[in-house]
Amino acid sequence: MAEYPDGFGPGWEPRPEDVAEVQGELPIPAFGQAPADEIPIEDIPDEMLGWKIFEKATGKPWPVINQGSIGSCVAHGTVSAMYFTMAYEIANGDREEWKPLSREVIYGGSRIEVGKGRLGRGDGSIGAWAAKWCKEYGVAPEDLVGAYDVSRCKTFGAHGVPDDIEAKCKDHKVADVTMVTNFEEACKALASGYGISICSGQGFSMTRDKDGFASPRGHWAHCMAIIGYRKSGHRPGCVIVNSWGGSTTGGPQPDGLPPSAWWCEADTINRILREEDSWAFSGFAGFPARKLNWII
Repeated sequence: MAEYPDGFGPGWEPRPEDVAEVQGELPIPAFGQAPADEIPIEDIPDEMLGWKIFEKATGKPWPVINQGSIGSCVAHGTVSAMYFTMAYEIANGDREEWKPLSREVIYGGSRIEVGKGRLGRGDGSIGAWAAKWCKEYGVAPEDLVGAYDVSRCKTFGAHGVPDDIEAKCKDHKVADVTMVTNFEEACKALASGYGISICSGQGFSMTRDKDGFASPRGHWAHCMAIIGYRKSGHRPGCVIVNSWGGSTTGGPQPDGLPPSAWWCEADTINRILREEDSWAFSGFAGFPARKLNWII
């Protein structure tokens, strides 16, 4: 049974044939074929907390985003994955400035320019199409398009990205995307600096336990993102971040966990990733840091 909070609903379409089409076009179709997968799991850090990396890179808390009353979760999950990748690169020395990204552009581009309108009039998209958009077309900063707006998202989702905006995306592409299919791959991807969008039918309780974990419960046709992991200890797992604002999930937030996020145990992560529409984002061509003209 689907159990969505009031005002939210499905936004991911399980379309394995379309995912396979995109995957077949990629130079590295699966993370298991990527050089990063060759790193022994024992050699990566025991944990990585993406919101801490984001705070180090930007001086800001992890952004809490809200898709509103439209099934645009695929764009939101993709953006959250991209925020991890962007922050990791900046924290590790890239001379770039973090900027919020337009979710409407990824939503419309995935549905229309990539998906060719195959989903018809309803809401929703698939993770593979959003990943392809980011790799082949690029992304736009929010300040180019405007603050997120549900009406604009619906318009872009129905008609695609306006040509003038699409032309400006090409300078901000992702170098590579690849499918992630299990917990160990997810840990290695995050340790390498690659945020992960996750699309599946797995739902969750809306309350975190004392350790910050939310229990798997019900069915959501939904896309979110993985922004952290812990590979050992008594509860290995990953941190999932959602796009339903900061008040839909309650309970403890250990280590400053964002209000839109929760821990998820490794077995459930494996179940999500086995649905094979989850993507790691590597090598973002970001926004160069501003040059300041000092006035003395």
